[in-house]
Formats: sequence, structure tokens, C-alpha cells
Amino acid sequence: MTAAPALKRPLDQMPCDPGYIRLSYELEASLDNSNYEDTLEKWRVIAHLGEDRFGLEHIPPCGKCVARWNQIEEASGHVDEDDECLHRLRVGMLELVKVRWGGSQNPFWAMEEESQNLYEIAETIFDDEHTGFTEEFEEIAEWGGNDVLVLDKAEIGEAWRGFGLGPAIAADAFRRLAPGCSAVMVHPAPIDATGMTRDERDRACDRLRETWATLGFVPYGDTPYMIFATCWADPEEKQHALRKASRELTMQWRAARQIDG
Repeated sequence: MTAAPALKRPLDQMPCDPGYIRLSYELEASLDNSNYEDTLEKWRVIAHLGEDRFGLEHIPPCGKCVARWNQIEEASGHVDEDDECLHRLRVGMLELVKVRWGGSQNPFWAMEEESQNLYEIAETIFDDEHTGFTEEFEEIAEWGGNDVLVLDKAEIGEAWRGFGLGPAIAADAFRRLAPGCSAVMVHPAPIDATGMTRDERDRACDRLRETWATLGFVPYGDTPYMIFATCWADPEEKQHALRKASRELTMQWRAARQIDG
């Protein structure tokens, strides 16, 4: 995970210094393990700007809040000035699932019950008896651990797209959450393909495959998924490369905005 993706937009269009971006990690779990969280750890990574930063007033509210305010104004003629857009400083969000052996449920059945997306991935990595991985999977990811990390959802705010932030955020998430996992799985497809033609969807998938390839992911057989085996790269080397790329992006943004460090 070393190559940074090429920027698709001029860097001076980024709303803010990327050095202000913070990542918050949230683990969804119940105290009594009622949803078998010891088998499926559901993580949410939120990328946001720190509230304590000055000079962020120029960042506009999101479209959903603007639409909501318009509806309130049309109905009552007044919008509360304290009604703040909670999404204004949101950069993006990832949802990941750490699939673990040794929990209170068979991981294959847990993935099947959780969602269609996870079930379809389970069908490709577990053997017919659902008691282990397929030979193909083990040949790729035989070292590094018994668990599997799945990127279930990735979303970057429209104002922040095109600057390579998605892969950078994902790389940090993989570094923190992948220990104990033999591999990371992703499905390079748009979250919502509503209204897309088949050609448009195919082009979107091609772009996403190119993006994940920059982090070291490769196609997983003849499936639509991509895989990264954790034994392919040294964690400290990945961490150093990630932080170096983040510092360089900050310096480039400041140069584009003609701001002194």
C-alpha cells in the first residue's frame, strides 16, 4: 500500500487543509453479544474536520440540510438560527466488518444473516462445508491471521472527492483494524447505481478497481471482488508511507492556496 492515487481535481478546490482531517473509530456492539459481535465486529470510521479549528466558516452546509431548511421556511416562515448542519464538517465515512473465527456463531452463517453483500462475499471465500476457507483463498492469504476484514461501504462527501482521500482514509483503517486478519476484501462497485446505464456502471467499477489497485488490491479470481493479503506488506512500512503521503498532500494544498506552513 504505497502508491498514491492521481488527483482528479485541482488541489486548490479542496475545501480545507487536509491536515485538519481527523478520523473517529466507532465499534457497534451490545453488552450481551445479542447480535454475535464476537463473530462480526462492525466498525465505522468517520473522517471529519475538528470543531476547534478556526477559519472553517466558508465550508457550506450539505445539500440535505439546505433542503430541510427550505422546507421548514416554506412551512413556518422561520428557521432557527441555532439549527446547525451537523454534516458540514463531515469528509467521509467507511463501514468495515471484521469477520472472526472462534466466536459464538459460524462466520459464514453470521455473514449470511447480516446482509446480502456479506453473504455474497462469504460464498466466495468459505468452503462448501462452511468450516474453513476455500483453497483459492488460503493460497492467497495463508499468513497473517485467521480473520478477514471486509470493507462494506465507503462514502466521501462530494466536495472532497477527486483528491485521493478515500484510499488514504481506507489505508489508515486497514492498518488499525487488519491485525489478526489474513486478508482485506473489497467490492469495487458504486454504493448506489440508481439511474446509471450499464456502461456508466461498468466505467464506475473500472475507476474503483484502479483506485483500490493503488493500495495493492488485486482481482480475486473470477469474482467481482478484490483482495489484499496482509502478508504482502510490512505494517510499519505502510504506516510510514501513509503518513508521508498525508504530509505531502497538506504541503501541496498549502502551495496551491499560497499559504505558508
